[in-house]
Amino acid sequence: MTKKLLLLVLLASVMNAKEIQMTSEQEENWQIKVEMPQSSKRIPLGEFITEVVTPPSLLHIISLPFEANVKKLNVAKYQKVTKGFVLAEVTGTEWIAIQQKAIADAIEFRHHTHLTQRKSMLCKEEIIPQKECVAANAELETDKIKVAASKALLKSYGASNETIITLFKDLELSPTMEIKSRVDGHVVELNAAPGKSTNPGDALFIIQEKGSLWLESNIEAQLTENLYKGQEVQITLANKTFNTTILQISPVINPENQTRQIRFSVPSDINIFSGLRSSAKFTILRESLKVQKTSVIKEGGTQIVFIKTKEGFTAVPVKVLAEDNRHYFIEASDRLRNNIAINSIAILKNMLGDNNE
Repeated sequence: MTKKLLLLVLLASVMNAKEIQMTSEQEENWQIKVEMPQSSKRIPLGEFITEVVTPPSLLHIISLPFEANVKKLNVAKYQKVTKGFVLAEVTGTEWIAIQQKAIADAIEFRHHTHLTQRKSMLCKEEIIPQKECVAANAELETDKIKVAASKALLKSYGASNETIITLFKDLELSPTMEIKSRVDGHVVELNAAPGKSTNPGDALFIIQEKGSLWLESNIEAQLTENLYKGQEVQITLANKTFNTTILQISPVINPENQTRQIRFSVPSDINIFSGLRSSAKFTILRESLKVQKTSVIKEGGTQIVFIKTKEGFTAVPVKVLAEDNRHYFIEASDRLRNNIAINSIAILKNMLGDNNE
């Protein structure tokens, strides 16, 4: 019996069936080879252009709410600073004015404190009416509120606790105010210069605190279907390989290039700097089965493989997660951990009754 005649007989017997009965002799005649899928804990996603960026939470902006003049600058761009380091000394008419008001409020509070104390003694001895002590206490409470408001205003202008305490203790104006760093980090933006006047709200210093950076990449939407937030990923970038997780996946697709932005976390101990733009290799840390591309074929809209059985072969649908040049990475299942056909797939497909290869 010729191979052609054997194929016609087999086609007639298994038309539209998912189970294909085949003897060892028939399998040998058609030179059908089988292979066990390889277990894999890594799925190649691909290589994409990425950019390292600084999370907003690591950027600390220092500005002033008043027009100021920089008298002294103690730091340069990209310089490392520690928490409490004096970045600059500034002055301004509003800074002087709020100190004057604070001193006036402090003097008034001291005066009414002494006055209230004297009146309290006189009230106890019934030398003056009790209502005068009530009025004095009410006035003193008002002065307390004014002093508290002055301290809060000084604080909002950037005055340190030490400066405020000294001002209310000595009642002396400070011609300049120290601007201090609130964190340990590096000065990545510097817009202050000696003798230069600043506008209210301008960012004089931007300090980048040490911490985990972000890695962002725009990946084809179809490749992101099996990705999810928190998924473990291995990334190779700038000759460094590290494990990380997906922080965010864009909920929308860019209509211009049909990509979604994926954001990853860069561990703080990886020596990669913000601003780096380069190609990176992504690998999903997920269990899968690795099969040759020749073992997968489409039947309708479903991709299938043919598992070897005692009677012949069984068509089993598979979910392809990724691919490289020679292999597909499919979703693992116990049923697929068997020998599968790796050649003559078109013949087996036709034996299912589908003539469209």
